[in-house]
Amino acid sequence: MGGGGNAVPTSGNDASDGAFAWFADPDPEIAFMAADLSTPARQALVALMVRAERTSNPDLKKRYRVEITKAAREELAGRRLISWEKGARGAIFHELTDLGWARARKEFRSPPPERVSGAWLLHYATLRHLDSLLERGDQQIADLYAEPDPGPPPAGTVEERIRDAYADLAAKPGDLIRLVLVRDRLPDVERAEQDRVLKEMDGRREIHLDPDPARNELPQEALDAAILIGGEAKHLITIGPT
Repeated sequence: MGGGGNAVPTSGNDASDGAFAWFADPDPEIAFMAADLSTPARQALVALMVRAERTSNPDLKKRYRVEITKAAREELAGRRLISWEKGARGAIFHELTDLGWARARKEFRSPPPERVSGAWLLHYATLRHLDSLLERGDQQIADLYAEPDPGPPPAGTVEERIRDAYADLAAKPGDLIRLVLVRDRLPDVERAEQDRVLKEMDGRREIHLDPDPARNELPQEALDAAILIGGEAKHLITIGPT
């Protein structure tokens, strides 16, 4: 191809598929003034901004009920606003580039996309207030999104969260699930409190805690997550149908 542009992999950091898109080296302001982004692309840009770290579609869907479509991904990558690559199990991970963060900053003072829900209108109203705050304090978008979004506080009791974690991990009620995987879903709950609730549930026969017959082959984190009952280490949890 002719011209003085640079070849940029359409998949962000991974050019193994050999697909390339060609761009001139635009002045950032000129790039921003190009044809406006589509509504799905703008929503994807905002989702990546508030998440504030490299993230996958399953994570975005779980946290915000938003999914970056192929068309939106190609639109944003084509303007070098995001990079993306395939990770484990084929999940696609996205991240804003420096140009993407600069473009996201412009969303603070942009009118909301047309034909969006009331929730998005409220979101853009909030962005306008944040824009005023940043301007008054002479701060940057990096000051506002310095840390990844931790998500809302966990809802429910420890017992409810154990049940929810098991239901999310098990293919069906009664499946054996490693206890370490359930504990990983409760990072904010002290180990002693987890053990207390697990023992109470086990004592009421609402769950079954069992040793892993292949304990000698378990990774160290699975061994460390075991709970001692009657002097025996239990590595597995089962919850039957209610």
